[in-house]
Order: sequence, then structure tokens, then C-alpha cells
Amino acid sequence: MRSARLVLGAALAACVLPIAAPPAAAVPPTARLLVPAGTGSVGIKGQAQRTSYYCAPASASIVLRAFGVKRGQDQLAEEMKTSAAARSTKREDVVAVLNAYVGPKGYRFRLAYAKDDPAALMAQVSQAVGVLGRPTIVAVLGNRLPWSRKKRDFGHAIVAYGYDTAKGTITVWDPNPRRGATGTHVIPAKDLAAVVFDLPGKGLGGMFELSKPLPSR
Repeated sequence: MRSARLVLGAALAACVLPIAAPPAAAVPPTARLLVPAGTGSVGIKGQAQRTSYYCAPASASIVLRAFGVKRGQDQLAEEMKTSAAARSTKREDVVAVLNAYVGPKGYRFRLAYAKDDPAALMAQVSQAVGVLGRPTIVAVLGNRLPWSRKKRDFGHAIVAYGYDTAKGTITVWDPNPRRGATGTHVIPAKDLAAVVFDLPGKGLGGMFELSKPLPSR
């Protein structure tokens, strides 16, 4: 598979350009959530991305289906302004499109920081999966995932849909169509946090935090 650029945010970052990971010290602190003890998972209908740069539309399609919203990758790519020329999707556009669909159902996505912070990452995933019963998206450096090693950094989007706090692991679906990459993987939270692609200089985190705010009166 050719490297793809995913810019989620300024970039989800790129799903080929070498990308320097931001220094951990520059990452703003993430508010701590109460982590549900034990294990949790939600059912998803996995799919592979249709092009090398469709990781964001593919991940969003998987997540939205869990909300009862069926949207194809091509439609979401158009709505998210996924660029064939730049081979990328800006992550703020991903959040905007997700919220357009889940907002009327009482949910909201926002970008939060989790780089090199496995506790924060586990809290965010367990909040979405264990408390709200929905999967969520994590922006990562795809070439640094254990099952997708490459020399050149590229941004990528994957879906988190399960966790085990005792084992310290998170279950993800990778839409990367490359052989051996597509499908379910269980990864230690510390290893996943190490490859989260935060963009603190642009004010963008790599974790798609899901919440269900109380309705305003």
C-alpha cells in the first residue's frame, strides 16, 4: 500500500511526508476521567479504507454506524473535504462532520491529548466504550504501530472499541488495507499512547474524546 497522508486537523495527519512527533513536554495536560474497572467492548462492523488516504472517512463510517448512522466512505470524504491532491483529511473537519451526525443524538466529539499518557488514553477509551457504549477514533503515526512498521512517518486514523484495565490493553480496528494491518488488534495502552499523533502546536489532540453533555436548560 502506498503511504497516505491524513491530516486530521491541520493534518489527521498524513494517511507521506516525514512528520516529526511533537515533544511530550509541549502536550497540554488532559483532564482525568473515571476509568470503569474491568473490560468493555462494543460491536462494530469493520471495513478497510477504499483508498490509501481514506483512513479518516473509513474510521468515521465505522464509528457512525455504532450510532445508527450509515454513511459510506465516499460521502464522508466529500463532507470532510478529504483531499486527493494532499492525500489528507483535516481532523477539525472530521470532528465537525462527526458532530453534525451525533450532535442531534446528544453526543459530542472533541480532540484531546493522550500522547505518552496511557492513563489518559485508557480513560478516554473506557469513557466512550464502557460508559457511553460507543467506539471512538484515535489519530496515530501509522508506521509506528507494531503491525505496520515502516521507516517513513505517516498520519493515520484507527478505531478504538474495547479495553481491559487489568491487562492495560486497548482493542482497535485498523482500516489500513495493507495485508496484515487490516482488522482487529489488541495493543498495550502504553504502546498505543506512544504513537498517538498529537499536534499541540496547532492546538489539536490525537484522541477523539466522546461525551454526552447534559442538555442546557
